Amino acid sequence: MQNPKIKRNPKPEIKFPSPMKTLLCALVLLAGCASFAASARQGTTNAPAASVNARPPPKFSEVVIQYFSQWDRNGDGLLSTDEINAAVVNPAFHGEAAAALAAIKLVVRGGKYTLPPITQAYLVASPLRESNQADVPVDLLDAPGQPKSIGHPPAFQPRYRGALARLRRVSRDLFPQDQIMLEACHQGPLGDCYLISVVGAMVCRDPAAVKGMFMPNLDGSTTVALGNGRRVNVAPLTDAEIAISSIAGTNGLWLTVLENAYGKYRQESLPNVMGDDPETDVIAHGGNPGYVMTVLDGHQARSFALVTAKGRRQDPQFTTNLAQNLTAAQQAHRLAEATTGTNALPPGINSKHAYAILGFNRDTGVVHIWNPHGNKFTPKGPDGIQYGYTTQAGQFDIPLKDLLQVYSRVIIESPTPAAPPKPAPARTTLKPSGSNCGSAF
Repeated sequence: MQNPKIKRNPKPEIKFPSPMKTLLCALVLLAGCASFAASARQGTTNAPAASVNARPPPKFSEVVIQYFSQWDRNGDGLLSTDEINAAVVNPAFHGEAAAALAAIKLVVRGGKYTLPPITQAYLVASPLRESNQADVPVDLLDAPGQPKSIGHPPAFQPRYRGALARLRRVSRDLFPQDQIMLEACHQGPLGDCYLISVVGAMVCRDPAAVKGMFMPNLDGSTTVALGNGRRVNVAPLTDAEIAISSIAGTNGLWLTVLENAYGKYRQESLPNVMGDDPETDVIAHGGNPGYVMTVLDGHQARSFALVTAKGRRQDPQFTTNLAQNLTAAQQAHRLAEATTGTNALPPGINSKHAYAILGFNRDTGVVHIWNPHGNKFTPKGPDGIQYGYTTQAGQFDIPLKDLLQVYSRVIIESPTPAAPPKPAPARTTLKPSGSNCGSAF
């Protein structure tokens, strides 16, 4: 007999879901599986990169110890110029090894230091920071506009860290974004402000036209169509080549490719200027913005000297003539440049440097300038010759009357087409000419 106080559980009733509920559950389950799989794949792909970026990079000395024997091809314990150049263009060296090579290349190419034989011991024992140069960014120490001779030993570590930072922020795609941008352009450690300033003026004028100069090839190389009719093929760049060149950061590799294309053209067409591989060496010791205009834009250029043997040009007629030429150039969308000399300059203005003239307001007499360093500068007083000019992303305004006192030369593109380039002569290797960034031939 059953105990009436005890309640037994009834037999569970099995209910089958409707077909619609079954379908919804299946879809949710499939979506969850797909999401999990995608998350797993993403974690597998990105985890190594994240861990690499999270860890502090090895020191320059540690990289040298690891790779020196691979750079030293003949095993004599010394790095020759040829061995350094060969390692720079070797795609086997990337990342930290490429950044260390870039640091060595910059010092050797700059020619500003009295260097002993470059042994592993010498590189490992190099100072961690540059002495007596706190007011000069280390990436500008090797540029021609800085002192021609430096008495203390070079510091490779800050150059290495700078090169590594550049490699980590630059895109390896030619055009990852729809439009190329002036704000992304930054002159690198080469002394080629005369080139990058002209490129910046071209980008400001017509970014689509600059983008149209590039034709990617199936083998990874890029053909660059220059304005003078020449076409230059640039092989895929190594990390070390990128680290010693100008970059456009996340805006793409186009500026670095164009810089190398111009270097290759100049190496082939002007072999007596300087000679050393890679091609960027021949543009590292200065040049003329007017010549760059003939190559990249296909037009002759007119130069206006603001300083003569008798001193600064003060005559009103010259000022009026220059203003008329700047106005005409702006209306016709022609390029214009301004270069500095070695005279005393306002704070924030670099000596022996080329700047792009991006605009001129005839009514106000104000000239709009771009520094290819893309720098920022805040004067400690009102804008003017005494304190300098407020600068953002390399751009600032300067009255024409001040420009005549600060700069040494103005170069304006003319409407006259440049003569077709001559066939490339036989190449001759010479020592650096010593011409300065922004100087004229």
